[in-house]
Amino acid sequence: MEQVSHRQLFNTSWTIHRLSPLHHGKDCETLLDNQAALKVYAARLRDQLTGDILAGLHSSATTAEDDALSKTGALRRCHWLPISTESSAGRATFPGILVTLEYENIIYKAALLADPNNTSGLNEREGSTFLPLLLTRFPNALRQTFISFLSANFDTYCSTLRLPSNFLCTGMETFIDELRGFASQSTANAIIEDTIKELQLTLAFSPPIAPALRSLNIGISRNSLIDFLRDGVGKSKGKQKARSPLISNLTAYLEKHLAMKLDSDGSAGNEVAKHVRLSKVACAAFVLGGEGRMKLVVAEQPEDDEEILPAQRASETLLLAAIRKAVIGDQAAT
Repeated sequence: MEQVSHRQLFNTSWTIHRLSPLHHGKDCETLLDNQAALKVYAARLRDQLTGDILAGLHSSATTAEDDALSKTGALRRCHWLPISTESSAGRATFPGILVTLEYENIIYKAALLADPNNTSGLNEREGSTFLPLLLTRFPNALRQTFISFLSANFDTYCSTLRLPSNFLCTGMETFIDELRGFASQSTANAIIEDTIKELQLTLAFSPPIAPALRSLNIGISRNSLIDFLRDGVGKSKGKQKARSPLISNLTAYLEKHLAMKLDSDGSAGNEVAKHVRLSKVACAAFVLGGEGRMKLVVAEQPEDDEEILPAQRASETLLLAAIRKAVIGDQAAT
């Protein structure tokens, strides 16, 4: 059965969504291991995109989107392929489906993913498959058409997956901890610097601070990054229990120099901290946006190369966190 590598999930700017279970019992009993079923859904999507619906897609698009769609050319191929779950150097990969739309001048894609460590939850009952995280790389009008297709064919509900401040804070520290796990203490700092380079943070503000001050960009240079990873730079008064001192040091720095208390742990009881939150993290290795954006940057490797690079392992950990966030939604802090 033809499959694709999970490495196709890297080096792409995704919009991320939550999906409820896909119900396909009226068409087939299983989905991920069913090549015939995937071909049927691929053909249905192709027919929808090349049929009368295309006129509606263009009429609902903005001028800019319409210009972008007009330059894509004709749809040549629509593929639905399972993502290979073969372990790579002892690590399970992400079960799911990669949807690829090959136009004459551009390729768009989407991915539906599940937790590789909880495959028992894929089929909650016969005729249903749970792929909670949806990644899309589409123009907005095409994205809405694809989501409507999923809803009509699988009776699934889709919503934007927003990433709260505590998720972004935890994500940064988790990524750094994974990089540290690849090296001795003497070389860890060099790996972190080479992978992350400069760190760009965006703070967002809630009333009564906004709209007078909506956001604030903070840059941490490569030379300063390691300073924020040293113990003893500052002592946070919050409830943050960080595995690395990055967030506690950053929180202490902001409180001391800017009189701002960062909401780093999602503490709903702290009325002051709720006004200052992290809304975006960007560096050379990844981008996480609170509005539902993600990009994981990993160096290209030959498909038969099973070496796990530090950035790849750290990126896989971030992606797994996003999948688990899609499962729990807003029910609990990450």
